[in-house]
Amino acid sequence: MMAMTAMKYVQGLVWLLIFGAAVLAQAPSVEKVEPPNWWAGHSVDTVRVLVRGRAFADARVTSEDAGIAVSNVRVNSRGSYLFFDIKIPGNARPGARAFTVTTPGGKVMVPFEVLPLPKAPQTITNDDVIYLIMTDRFADGDASNNKNVDKANPRMWHGGDLRGVIDHLGYIKGLGATAIWLTPWYDNSDEITTCDKPWCPMASYHGYGAIDYYGVENHFGTMADLTELVRKANALGIKVIQDQVANHVGYRHPWIKDPPLETWFTPFTQNKFNNSSLLSPNASPVDVENTLKGWFDFSLPDLDQTEPEVARYEIQNALWWIAATGISGIRQDTIQYMPRKFIRDWSAAIHKQYPGYYMVGEVFEEDAAQTAFFQGGRAGWDGVDTGLPSVFDFKLWRTSQEVFTGKKPARALRDVLKYDGLYHDINRVTVLANNHDTDRFMSLTGADKASAKLHMAFVLAARGIPQLYYGEEVLMKGGHDPENRGDMTKFDRSSLIADEQDMLNWTRRWIATRLQQPAMRTGRTIDVLFNESVYAFRRVTAADDLLFIFNSSEKPQTVSFDRKEINAVDMGCYFDILIDLKTDMSPGGRCPDAGSSKVEFLLEPKSVTAVKFGNLSVLKAK
Repeated sequence: MMAMTAMKYVQGLVWLLIFGAAVLAQAPSVEKVEPPNWWAGHSVDTVRVLVRGRAFADARVTSEDAGIAVSNVRVNSRGSYLFFDIKIPGNARPGARAFTVTTPGGKVMVPFEVLPLPKAPQTITNDDVIYLIMTDRFADGDASNNKNVDKANPRMWHGGDLRGVIDHLGYIKGLGATAIWLTPWYDNSDEITTCDKPWCPMASYHGYGAIDYYGVENHFGTMADLTELVRKANALGIKVIQDQVANHVGYRHPWIKDPPLETWFTPFTQNKFNNSSLLSPNASPVDVENTLKGWFDFSLPDLDQTEPEVARYEIQNALWWIAATGISGIRQDTIQYMPRKFIRDWSAAIHKQYPGYYMVGEVFEEDAAQTAFFQGGRAGWDGVDTGLPSVFDFKLWRTSQEVFTGKKPARALRDVLKYDGLYHDINRVTVLANNHDTDRFMSLTGADKASAKLHMAFVLAARGIPQLYYGEEVLMKGGHDPENRGDMTKFDRSSLIADEQDMLNWTRRWIATRLQQPAMRTGRTIDVLFNESVYAFRRVTAADDLLFIFNSSEKPQTVSFDRKEINAVDMGCYFDILIDLKTDMSPGGRCPDAGSSKVEFLLEPKSVTAVKFGNLSVLKAK
């Protein structure tokens, strides 16, 4: 009897322990779902969902919709992140969905939405002129989001927002730009960084320290503001480019304290920026690993794209922004610091859904071999074809600045362009006039309005896709970061002084001319003359032949060309091609003797001559 009683006691105790454990087990909870939605009919039809929350240990995931299958469930070691795949049929009906997460502690629903696939957006081509905007420094259109604004501090928020860009789309249209690149609009931390260094206090006004890859920065506005901006810009013929940052996040991202996986980030080591190791087949593996996995500094934790979950997350995120907003292109920040195989997979996934889509990578190197190594179209020595359509031509940017501020001879431009054959498609290279990481042109030693005009003209006349930087069209100044990120205040032409108005008109004329002349957009470059002070070249298509002559000297020059050199044999006339803004036509030209063997040009100091040859009747007809 006593033995029986003891047995019942033990059984009761066991049941109590089991029941008590179930009662005490924490119920699962959901904090964030990434992505929050996807599109039926998308080329990515198996979506990897990442859920942040609590108590996901031993989770099972089931679909409330029998047509959407769930597979490959994975929970991290702390039970704080849940991964699972969902298969979305191409004919799935749009609408809300939910997935049930069941654990020993209970159940929780994961919300999701299936959307109809939108029409593919127009993308960036050689017919475009890109205008870079740092959103926080462009225009304040909504005072309600002006938290912690301090315009006296160049490292704090200044109030610019998406509404401000919307309000000034007319200005951008009037300038002639056909695309705008906005610095990152991911949500960044609101917290102000304080320290005892000269750069404190500072805020994440620039957008490069993401804390939410699926959120819009609250200082800039909302997702509704962003989609309104894209819609209204497109209606005016202006495309929108998103600045994406897959290499790193901000150190206040929730992942830092609680990463989805132990392998989500690379362990902290300071990057030595031995970037040439990425180009050389002879580089030390130690140097390559440091360049790819080293952090820029403690505040920018480096994501590890060799971890398949990270790579898949980032590829989906890029695709999500395109479909969710209708953007026409992506500028990928610090792209060379990510594995080339990841760049290939990222590019391939985007091009599978959006063939020909524009993506430009920031390979901040003044070495044509290094930048060309990252453009797609052919495999490098490592067997990898990145598939990346475009890279920035930092070498040509720097040399143009040096030539037109008197630091290098004019022939230095040709000395850069002679390496064009290193690129798979030189006309797809993006040629910057300046950007938010570089000193503004007018703050360079030797700069003046005349040299700024030549630099602007050269960027718009050269091969590739031109990219301008806000404010340089009105001679804005600004030295090292953050001084080069000043507030744009010159929208009203009545506020411009004479030199600013002259530069604005000059920029508008050159953009208008480029948009009118196919050879400026896609023509082959042919060198004609390059010496200490003059660089002359042609831009040639089957239908057109343009001649550009840049005189970087402060003295007038006379140059003479054999007619064969400039394809002007038996052509009696040449006309200036630079558009007159009042008439939307070129202002005229000359008709020298067509029978002479040479054509002579008198070049004014610090000037550019841009002409098209032909017979008078033909030129009038055009």
